[in-house]
Amino acid sequence: MSNFKNKTYSLGEFIDIVKNKQERPEQYNPLYHYALYAVEAEVTSDLKIYVGDPVEVTDSDEEIYPEYALTHDMWYFCSDENIQDVVDLALSQRADISIEQLVEALDYYLEQDDFMDF
Repeated sequence: MSNFKNKTYSLGEFIDIVKNKQERPEQYNPLYHYALYAVEAEVTSDLKIYVGDPVEVTDSDEEIYPEYALTHDMWYFCSDENIQDVVDLALSQRADISIEQLVEALDYYLEQDDFMDF
């Protein structure tokens, strides 16, 4: 699923994509690196997110956000590694985990900088 980037989703929809590993290539490919951006601060499955390129940092430490995130007043929400690690660990603990529980686990990780146990 190489066309998952530069689109908006609900957080629940995108977590389902991550859960099924549809946004990951079989082999390393830098085009698959992404970041999530959001307007709201409350983490729910309905949270509207934008999946785009990671923030670029110039040699002078200037942060360059994707144009869509800037024009829609979105802030950096999390990296591909963050969401993949949270989802993968939760699935390894509980194969029947729900999307709502995965959203809760991601929120916990972003707040506590630690993984939730299931």
